[in-house]
This record gives sequence, C-alpha cells and structure tokens, in this order.
Amino acid sequence: MTRFQDPRAAALAQQIDQINVIGWEGACDLALQQHVAKSELSPVETVLRFDMLRKRAQDTGDKRKAIWAQQVSQGISGIEWYTVEYGGVNVELPRLCEELTLVFGDKEILMQSKPVALDFLVHWNLAFKLWRYNCETESRWLESRWSQFYAEYMSREWLELWAEDEVYQILLPDGTFQDKPTFAINACCCWGDPEAIHRTTAYSDSGSSWFQWNNFTPWR
Repeated sequence: MTRFQDPRAAALAQQIDQINVIGWEGACDLALQQHVAKSELSPVETVLRFDMLRKRAQDTGDKRKAIWAQQVSQGISGIEWYTVEYGGVNVELPRLCEELTLVFGDKEILMQSKPVALDFLVHWNLAFKLWRYNCETESRWLESRWSQFYAEYMSREWLELWAEDEVYQILLPDGTFQDKPTFAINACCCWGDPEAIHRTTAYSDSGSSWFQWNNFTPWR
C-alpha cells in the first residue's frame, strides 16, 4: 500500500506510466526486429526503421521531461509513502516514486525518516543473522554485526527497507514435500542523489550499502 506526499502526484505518475508503456511497445517492435534479423530489409530500409525507433524513444523521453517540468514548476512532491510489514510489525517510510522526479524539500523528507526505519530494524536485529552485500567478493555476502551496520547508518543520509516473506517446498528423501519458510529484511543505507543511488555510474557521489537480516544464507 502506498500513498503520495502530494495527492496531485498520482495523476502525473499515471501519465508517465502510460508514456512508458507506449514507448516500450514502440521500442519492442518484434515484427521489425525479425525483418532485420532475417535481412528482409535493404540497408537503407534498416537505417530508416532504426531511425524511426530512435525518434520514438526520443519523443518518449521528451514527454517525460515535460511532465517532470510541470511537476517541478508546481512544486508537486515526488515522494510516495510505502509500508513495510513483518511479523505483525509495520513501518511507513518515504521513497522517491520511480515515475517522478525530485522537488525542493523531498530529500529532507527522506532524511527525516531515518530514526523510524532504525527503530523497525532494532526490533528484529536479535532474531536474525546480519549480512552485508559486497560485489567485490566471491561470496557476495559477508556476515556482519550491528555495530558495522550502525556505523554505516550514521554516515549515510536515509534508508530504504523491504521485507521478504516466502514459503517454498523442499523434496524430502521419502518423496514427500515440506514447507520451508524464508524470511528476510533488507535495508539500503543511501546517500547522494535519490534519483541516482541505483546507478553504478553514479558511485561514489551517490549510492547505497545493502544489509540483510535473515534466517538463511543469502543467495550468491
């Protein structure tokens, strides 16, 4: 369940979502791709068709920028509030809506939510093991401690949380199946530009450190 900081943002996000869908459908012209792959088009036709697709992509980008400009000029916040629920405990936190852009004051909203997110993590810290993701190591995940997470928390600007609560079945030697619940709470300690934290090209001016509390060894 999510809600927008500014109710006017819902209509803008919906417009951009529609623009993205139309643009994606235009870019994924399977018939055109098959013609090109099978060399059914002449070199000139191939260039013209790809120019057409590039123009569609540019038009899609221009339409998004126009809506973002409207959003900024009207001071419509790009923040949406989402709920993380786990074991009967829930917390409501802000994040930048993927379809929208940042306006003045939005980052402060993200930063002010840090203590609320921390309280939620404190509640579950004793129940699970703590890991930190590191793409530079072969195992990807390194076992961590609360003190290491807290140091990262203090040096970063805001948190993004999400929970995983799944049950999958494992096959036992006798041929029967057993349900195996898997629980995990994820936290990213973020800094920099909220629009760029998940882009590897933005590091180290913007980025995030990923921690996970769980009852299993994280995927590799």
